[in-house]
Amino acid sequence: MPETELKPVPHFVFLHVGADGLLPSLLVRSIRAQHPHARLIQCSDHLTQEIGGVSEVFRSRGNISNLMRFRLVCFARLGLTTPALYLDTDMLVMAPIDPALVLGECEIAVCAREFGRTNLINTSFGGMNLSEYEGKTFGEIYPYLGCATISQNAAFWQECLDEMDRLDPKFHFWYGDQEAIRNIVNAGKYRSTLLPESIYAFLPGEIPRARENPRIF
Repeated sequence: MPETELKPVPHFVFLHVGADGLLPSLLVRSIRAQHPHARLIQCSDHLTQEIGGVSEVFRSRGNISNLMRFRLVCFARLGLTTPALYLDTDMLVMAPIDPALVLGECEIAVCAREFGRTNLINTSFGGMNLSEYEGKTFGEIYPYLGCATISQNAAFWQECLDEMDRLDPKFHFWYGDQEAIRNIVNAGKYRSTLLPESIYAFLPGEIPRARENPRIF
């Protein structure tokens, strides 16, 4: 009898630090409901508790107050050599997703902003000084969201981390992932495809704008 070809195990990765485990627990439960045998990796610091249902916890040292940089540090150091979907914790996976299949012949897939594209950027968000973006919209400056990204391996995350370290340190706290992802994607080094926000990061309040059944809320 011919050998049965085994389907690759889908990989999912998220960062969680801190004591409040509600959102990551809901994320993990939603992934497990669709992918019982997935490899599900929690990236974290050395103090945060493990979220029930993950396959493993990958811990790194770093400044968690600069959360955007710490996330890129974790994703780069994790060093995966297989396609994986990297998610924010305030997400619910509602349908099966095969990261390798979504990538196809591409090396990265980034979430394309669809909602709020014409909203002006708050140039004092979180006490930051973003005066260089005064009068600019999210669609102009941040066309890609950092909440759902598929990468073929860790090389993309290392380049994003290197790019972030070239940015003003203010972006290490917030928006730095979107700054880095935008710059690396637009540089054209990686074969890329888009994950529509309405499918891979759907906002429940945007129900009238749904194009098809979202895979991730």
